[in-house]
Amino acid sequence: MRKISIALLSAITMTTSIAAQTIKGVVKNASSETKFSLRTIGDRPIQEIPIENGSFLVENLKLKEGFYLIRKDNSTEQVYLKPTDELIISFDAQKFDETLSYAGEGSEANNYLVLKGKLQLERKKDSDKFYEGNENDYKKKILALQKEIKELLAEVRSKSFKKEEEKNLRYGYLFDIYNYPNMMKFNFGKKVTVPDSFFSELKGVNFDNAAKYLKYPNYKYLAGTKWKKDVENARSFEEMSDIMQTIRSKHIFVDVIINSFYRIADTPEKSKMHFDLIKKFVPNEAFIKEAKAEYEKVKATSNGKKAPNFKFNNRDGKSVELSSFKGKYVLIDIWATWCVPCLKQVPYLKKLEKKYHDKNIVFVGISVDDKDEYKLWKETLDKKEMGGVQLFADNSFESDFVDAFGVASIPRFILISPEGIIVESHFSKPSHKVTEERLDALLK
Repeated sequence: MRKISIALLSAITMTTSIAAQTIKGVVKNASSETKFSLRTIGDRPIQEIPIENGSFLVENLKLKEGFYLIRKDNSTEQVYLKPTDELIISFDAQKFDETLSYAGEGSEANNYLVLKGKLQLERKKDSDKFYEGNENDYKKKILALQKEIKELLAEVRSKSFKKEEEKNLRYGYLFDIYNYPNMMKFNFGKKVTVPDSFFSELKGVNFDNAAKYLKYPNYKYLAGTKWKKDVENARSFEEMSDIMQTIRSKHIFVDVIINSFYRIADTPEKSKMHFDLIKKFVPNEAFIKEAKAEYEKVKATSNGKKAPNFKFNNRDGKSVELSSFKGKYVLIDIWATWCVPCLKQVPYLKKLEKKYHDKNIVFVGISVDDKDEYKLWKETLDKKEMGGVQLFADNSFESDFVDAFGVASIPRFILISPEGIIVESHFSKPSHKVTEERLDALLK
């Protein structure tokens, strides 16, 4: 996700205890571009951790026992820290998610978190299969997944961790229930009607609990998503404003405002409403100025406007420009190797490329990976057998073309006409049935 100056918002502090943790690191293939940090579950930085000669050492952290995040460039993973931990973190900087492991005091709980993440990714990697059937079939699958995860948790000896993780897992299950309609729309463009009984387990849940929001990652996902979706689905600015005024937790309120910043670019039909919401509720003029800049980008790259040019290198190091495709439709996929939803679109993209290979359209992938992930990008192209024209953005999300469209989240699809005009700045995903229907109409 593209960065914003969150420091422009009110500072959010974190309670600490007098005990201290030590974290050591063993890192392969780190470069001067590799960024590593320890963060709160709200993704606020606690400490930037420099990697020198393939290692790092952080002492005397003095953090309260609980869940945190470690971030390598744009990839994040949960970590659990106890006051007496002396944790050794090992990973390959070019394959962070695949190689992350722990040793030392506190490693058992954290290796469980790694295994849990891989299990969830494996079970959900085939979206068609995981979401096929109705809501009751889906519930059976998430209950089966919960059972597998609890079997992993049973092997962990730390009683305090197990107690907290059991609560976290419960909120994860409730999040999967709540988020089912959202995921059907996100993955397939389908609007599903689900009976109220499907959501019965959500009755009585307090979605505005500040303490739980800071403590449990899955409660944060559940409550945060609920409030963000309420604001996003509001039909008017007045309705958005009324929702904001009902939020009591400062941390949730700030996160919803930050989400509105990103939604300025992600939902152009409501971009002005989100911008107006920021103007109303954020007193910081610098942040409002930044939000206004995003709003201006949306207007400058709206449907019907001339598309800005790009000039990025392909895997062979040769420069490729958007202007070189003049006379053809161009479907642009902005993605990254660390973006799971992006990778899930690859099979659908390949089907489109095969169907329209002799039509007047070119498929262009633009990776916004950081520079130290260039090797992984090339490996991913080979592993996934990705076709089309594959390019590597010169400055990740801050590359001129990507920034011009205000890209805040990925995957992002953009359709350009043969004349270089923006047909749609937010084209539907390849996995959505409507995508093929729209391309059929354009390319007949």
